[in-house]
Amino acid sequence: MSTAELAGMPIHTTAPPAPAPRMRRNRRRATVSGLLFLAPFLLVYGMFLLYPVVQALYMSGFNWDLLSPLHKFIGTANYSRMLWGTGMSWTLDNEWAVRLVILGGGAAWAYHSWKRKGSPKAAVAIAALALVFFVLLGFAPSQDGSWNDADFWVSLRNTLMFTLFTTPILIALGLGLALLLHNQRKARGVYRAVFFLPFVLPISAVTLIWSYLLNPDRGLIAGFLGWFGIHGIPFLSDPHLAMPSIIATTVWWSVGFNLVLFLAGLQDIEPNLYEAAGLDGASPWQRFRHITWPGLRHVTVLVTITQLIASFQIFGQVFIMTKGGPGTSTEVAIQHIYETGFKNYQLGYAATLSVFLFVVMAAVSAIQFRLTTKDA
Repeated sequence: MSTAELAGMPIHTTAPPAPAPRMRRNRRRATVSGLLFLAPFLLVYGMFLLYPVVQALYMSGFNWDLLSPLHKFIGTANYSRMLWGTGMSWTLDNEWAVRLVILGGGAAWAYHSWKRKGSPKAAVAIAALALVFFVLLGFAPSQDGSWNDADFWVSLRNTLMFTLFTTPILIALGLGLALLLHNQRKARGVYRAVFFLPFVLPISAVTLIWSYLLNPDRGLIAGFLGWFGIHGIPFLSDPHLAMPSIIATTVWWSVGFNLVLFLAGLQDIEPNLYEAAGLDGASPWQRFRHITWPGLRHVTVLVTITQLIASFQIFGQVFIMTKGGPGTSTEVAIQHIYETGFKNYQLGYAATLSVFLFVVMAAVSAIQFRLTTKDA
């Protein structure tokens, strides 16, 4: 048969056989088994996480009084009360230091993203987000105006300041202690237990311990300072010392958790890498920079996100030790939500504050995770 005749002949293809009934039954059985296996988790997840979030979103649109069965729909009035005020104006000098930090940080991250990955979309998105925050933070009440909820902004600022101070300290201190204990041969388990023990204590016990330590008259710290002629420092009643005292309490309480996570990450790094680096004459700093730190990348992301979420949710230390005082110097967001909902009985507005805090934590965690992972 000639080539021309072969070219004119139709080509018959055989369709793949349909899955056998037994194979389809096995697939359905595997799907049902997987769903049944996940059902307890999905049920608990939906009841205690998804449902409260949806309920809060729903309640934020109402004037929801705890003592009244009638709930009036008010749309976005609660959000306007939270974020806006009367006599608002935009100025360049309002919160200028914070705005410059945000704008400079956004520009640096955008340049880093553009140079490292060559991703114009990511660079533009980061720069645009920083610019949006730069513009929004310029709004403030004029001389004759005021915020609709000034306590909200005070509590939010205190929460942000607490987060900005505690997160780097806890990460650096946890990593430093982990590096010291990782090479410790004698009584390593004892040291780990000593540093981790405060974390297993309830917050009530921790705050009572530190309230006694910080007592200006009978506290152990006051007695120690008395040896040097320093008497009666009001750690918890001074507006300038109350928040640092709460930060110190939190660091002592929770650094052990970060220590354990970093120790687990250090144990996963291959020891042969350090031996090879030692043979090549690498210094301790070079070993840390090129072996330890890259090996702890994923642990660092986990610790950072966990610590950010925990810092945004601070409540117990403040409520027991200072009640938000003196004045409003230590009032935080969760405390403001609690007092709005259960002291002022304004559940609708408290739900609005909760939704805002949830969005802020989710956004910060997502950005942090994106910028610090290897694929960012």
